[in-house]
Amino acid sequence: MDSATNAPEGAAQKKNIYRSFPKYSTDIAKGVAILLMLFYHLFSNSLDNYIMQVNYAPLSQELFLTIAKFGNICVAVFVFLTAYGISVKLFQKNNLTLKSAYDGCLKRAGKLYYHFFIVFAVVNLLWFRYFDYALCYGEGKQGFLAFLTDALSLAHFFSTPTLNMTWWYMSLAYTLVFFVPLLAYFCKKIGYPFLGVAFLLPFFLPLGGDISRYFFVMALGITAAYGNWIERIINCKIPAALRWIIEAVLFVAFIFVRENEFVQTNLLYVADGIIAFEIVLLAGDFLAALPVVRSVFAFLGRHSMNIYFTHTFFYLILYRDYVFHFKYAWATYLILIAVSVIFSLILYGIRELISFLAGKILRKQPKQAAQ
Repeated sequence: MDSATNAPEGAAQKKNIYRSFPKYSTDIAKGVAILLMLFYHLFSNSLDNYIMQVNYAPLSQELFLTIAKFGNICVAVFVFLTAYGISVKLFQKNNLTLKSAYDGCLKRAGKLYYHFFIVFAVVNLLWFRYFDYALCYGEGKQGFLAFLTDALSLAHFFSTPTLNMTWWYMSLAYTLVFFVPLLAYFCKKIGYPFLGVAFLLPFFLPLGGDISRYFFVMALGITAAYGNWIERIINCKIPAALRWIIEAVLFVAFIFVRENEFVQTNLLYVADGIIAFEIVLLAGDFLAALPVVRSVFAFLGRHSMNIYFTHTFFYLILYRDYVFHFKYAWATYLILIAVSVIFSLILYGIRELISFLAGKILRKQPKQAAQ
């Protein structure tokens, strides 16, 4: 249940929002990010749109494609939220040491892999007859090793074939799980100068690949948690309506700044961090204040991982013609959202069933041992 709904009035309500912000607004922000990602994957390629005869109405083609291409900010939002969420918990510790920073790290990675493996297993059991495994992974021992690597969610890490292009994110997710505690520890030690170091580091040290692109985003999420920036903004004395207008104006301004050629070439990693922060702020401040809207976005956010790792099968690999059947972009978009959510609910049900059966087995074993 939404904790903000049942909060007392006045100052007590503000106190409750401050305390409950990270979890609930994280779901809302994830919901925004996953919708941006679906739009980006569906429509950012103008040639694909032409082939599939996509109708942009009521938007112009230029505006439509601009919005679609902006959707790739979704990864930055997920990175920011992961770094922020982990850091919030770490900074709650009275004496944060490097050792204590890594408490629960393996458990977090294990939970991440467990969610992925359910997706991998269900997809392969359900659709194996549609996949050409030899073509995808190769034949013989090499093909089996490539399949095993993909099943372990490490295909992107080892640059081996994968059944689904969006599964690359697992390598970045593992990097965040094991890297954020270290960075949070240093942030706790040196304070805000940590963000300055993160800004300058890519100029002096080639980080390479995904880390280079999202290092500043990660650092900004950690610093925002360190300074309680989002909570402070939401609970400041500026009237809510004025605060939302300022946040929206800054968000739009940063989007235009991001499209600048110099920024795209040299400072995209910074722009993505700032815009990701703005999206999370708008989600936790503005969208969280709209009862029905926040529930919809939070629901999508809770299913964002399943949607992220399965939507490609619907719009690109297996059911492309069905998803694009009606030609109108809005219809295609709604169809992909609907089928992705339905499949995510199925995956959620399977996980719940596994947890239920595992719980019964574990509860039964001590009784048998006692007998």
